Amino acid sequence: MDEVRRFDLENPWLFVFTNVVVGIVVVSATQVILFNGELTSAVMQGGLYGLVVGITMFYLRKDDWF
Repeated sequence: MDEVRRFDLENPWLFVFTNVVVGIVVVSATQVILFNGELTSAVMQGGLYGLVVGITMFYLRKDDWF
């Protein structure tokens, strides 16, 4: 029962998914709360932002940039 489950961000699918979720949350909260924007477009922009950042960061980490 002492088994510890680790949140492993070396998995590319999990890393990109985490970035997409964080992007959606941050962009949606920023646009809706601060700028009184539309939630649907905020979710789409956050998802795209998270996808691009996740893929880019995973590629740069793979090539030992970070």
